[in-house]
Amino acid sequence: MANAQPATANGANGTKANGTKTNGNGSSSGNDNGVNADDDLRLQVAPEDLLLDIDPHLPIEFLKKAQSMSGKPPTKRPEREGLVNTHNGHVQRQLGKPRATNLVKKPILALAYPASYKPMNELEKMPLTDLLVETHHEGKILILRTITPPYQGAGTVVIVEDEFGNADKLGIYNQSDRSILSIIPEGSVVAVKEPYFKYNGENDCMICVEHPSDIIYLRFDDPIIPVKFQLGDDETDTALDWKQAGDKAFVSNSYPISALCYSRALETDTSGDAAFRTDLYAKRSGANLIMKRFDNAISDALEAMSSKETDWRLYVTAARAAYALRNFELAKTYYEAALEGKPDVPSVQQELKKCLARIREETEGVYDFRAMARSITTKAIHLDSASYFAKVDVRDSPVHGRGLFAKTDIKAGDLVFCEKAVCVPNEFNLEHNSAALFANLVRACHDNPSVHARVLDLYGGSYTRSGSEGKVVDEVPVVDIFLLESIRRKNCFSGPRISDTLWLKRYSARREGMSRGLWLRAAYANHSCIPNTNRAFIGDMLVSTATKDIPAGTEITHVYVAPRAVYSLRAQQFRNWGFTCACPLCSTEALSPAENQEKRRKTLGELEVILRKKQPTKFQPDATIRPIERLARQLDELHEEETYAELPKLELVWPSMWLLQAYHTRGNHKKTLKWAHNALRAFGFTPVMADGHVTVYGEGGKAAVTTFEVVKAMLFASEAHAALGEDELATEFIEAARIGYRSLSGFSEHFDHVKANPANWM
Repeated sequence: MANAQPATANGANGTKANGTKTNGNGSSSGNDNGVNADDDLRLQVAPEDLLLDIDPHLPIEFLKKAQSMSGKPPTKRPEREGLVNTHNGHVQRQLGKPRATNLVKKPILALAYPASYKPMNELEKMPLTDLLVETHHEGKILILRTITPPYQGAGTVVIVEDEFGNADKLGIYNQSDRSILSIIPEGSVVAVKEPYFKYNGENDCMICVEHPSDIIYLRFDDPIIPVKFQLGDDETDTALDWKQAGDKAFVSNSYPISALCYSRALETDTSGDAAFRTDLYAKRSGANLIMKRFDNAISDALEAMSSKETDWRLYVTAARAAYALRNFELAKTYYEAALEGKPDVPSVQQELKKCLARIREETEGVYDFRAMARSITTKAIHLDSASYFAKVDVRDSPVHGRGLFAKTDIKAGDLVFCEKAVCVPNEFNLEHNSAALFANLVRACHDNPSVHARVLDLYGGSYTRSGSEGKVVDEVPVVDIFLLESIRRKNCFSGPRISDTLWLKRYSARREGMSRGLWLRAAYANHSCIPNTNRAFIGDMLVSTATKDIPAGTEITHVYVAPRAVYSLRAQQFRNWGFTCACPLCSTEALSPAENQEKRRKTLGELEVILRKKQPTKFQPDATIRPIERLARQLDELHEEETYAELPKLELVWPSMWLLQAYHTRGNHKKTLKWAHNALRAFGFTPVMADGHVTVYGEGGKAAVTTFEVVKAMLFASEAHAALGEDELATEFIEAARIGYRSLSGFSEHFDHVKANPANWM
């Protein structure tokens, strides 16, 4: 493959693992020497390991054939008439049929090539007959005219011709559906910069444009257009003709065409009529706002104000675009300017009120999370809320690359930050959510350079950057889809519609699904197996809550992938994800004698044989419980005190939780308390109590892991204390459970209902 880059690998410098960051609480897959990942101590916070990143897997024979053709001309070039007839047949069959929603051509990073960043005038024209298979034609440019209507699938396919009469297929991928190139009309002239000629099968190749900036929709009078494709003087439309065509397209909701026509009117206008040009900018601004090209909507609105500064409607357009970009202070400025010009417009007054509410959210961190959660439906996950980052900032990290750090002291259970996703599609199908995020991310970056710049700041792995990504070349920002895919893989998160539902026993990730999204600020936080925050999801909002006291200046950490309990398996798990974890647990546990590690692993394997066969929610006799207690004690004794004095003993979580549940089922309150304390200790809460009071989230915090199992253990402990008449301790455990629940769900208003319905507990 010419100029192909190797598949990216995840390394240090703040990598986010080769796939999706995770927040656990579900199942993993696989079985490693007696410790089955399916129930690996239920340490997860969401069912992430079920989510497979499904890149297209091409048959090896196809790839070998493509590689063998690399750098060679196609074995057979199809006739122009046959190409057109076959294509038009496909177009006719598509007429009247709805377009499939899940068609996305995902990039294969192993076959990556860079986006062109050279201007057209620095590239050498080439005819279609010079194209070589599986080759990136660097330094070359094709000038082509479409000779068929478009066929729309995973991309847009048209038949094109060059000035010499040669014809071939052109596939245009990763264009926004708001781009004229996604519906490219017959007779359009385009420039394909540094084209890639792709092998599609026997006697079938096509020009494949994957980077949206590698193809330029040319003006009719662009000097690069060959004479054969140029319009005659009698075919040239006036600026007024273009404006009227734009108005007609706008009325018919053809916004990409309307924006193109208004642009052509501005380019051809020689009247010197300022009012005419102002009207064009204003109308193009409106079209851009509808198409979610918010940067352009603002710039056009401001340009239209140059001769009519009191036009309040233009300020409203600019305000709405700034609001959509989450720049609420700027939106406030524009709304106030609009109301100065027209103070009695109720709709604008209401929009300003909403804007002020967003500013309060982002400055004070004041949210009604319960109301937000209630508004989430299967069809509506995108909330009208602002992000809150007042307590954190991004700095260089001693862990990896850059990280998030606390700017002020944060107490356990307090909000650390809250972030609205820059991009998260409402796609919860596990087979399609990754592709949907990729497609939406490319469109968001292509349509709004300000968004693209923020995304480009994230770590992109080993993919080689040209340094020109985001720069405007030939009036189009350079967008490299392979870089964006690498960034997506290493920085995206998955989550349910509402994390609060994960508590329910009936929750199933396979049934309910998970979305994937990109939260830019959260992406900077580094991983730790014993993090100081948990994250939760409420629609497209990510809520980060402290699980321990976090002093100012401390790095904020969270879990990328739910850690395996057995250290050797956990180390391999992270290697598979492309990084080595150096958190306090992993770095210290690595020093545990290998002999002890192996004995612990074998003992846990013995426990697994029993635990899988016996359900603790059913009454279990002493003959079943005693061997489990004996093995649990042996396992505990194999954790040397000098290593684990202040650290979790994750291998003890499963047997401790099993015994806790078994004794709760039997109604043995004292044994329930004993194993509740043991389970909490296994999660790292040391001590669980001090001076007769519950201290799990006490002064100074602990190096502990908080999961829904932790909350469950606290609730069982509270019940046992209440049954023994120890009401004060029962209340203290309830309040500790409330803090843990808040960190996992994002809010605790639903907690009282949860604790009152133990039958629904997971």
